[in-house]
Amino acid sequence: MPLIHLAFNKLKASFLDLLPVILVVGFFQLVVIRQPLPDLGQVIFGSVLVVVGLMLFVEGLEMGLFPIGEAMANSLTRKGSLFWLLTFSFALGFST
Repeated sequence: MPLIHLAFNKLKASFLDLLPVILVVGFFQLVVIRQPLPDLGQVIFGSVLVVVGLMLFVEGLEMGLFPIGEAMANSLTRKGSLFWLLTFSFALGFST
């Protein structure tokens, strides 16, 4: 049961992250373009797939890349090289 609860919480978090995008697209479709959604069932199904995909993507990041990043950050700060710390920080900031 805790696994189902955890999955539900992650799905809810992904949905809340995507909710502003869904609302903006819906607003422009209905108010600005003034066109109804072509196939509401397909749009809802696609939105559900996007939410599930985002949840799986974020879970993969948390399991795979975040630990690597934390280990790199810890080793860089332990090493004490300001040059490499600033270079790494610049690269991260530039890439995002």
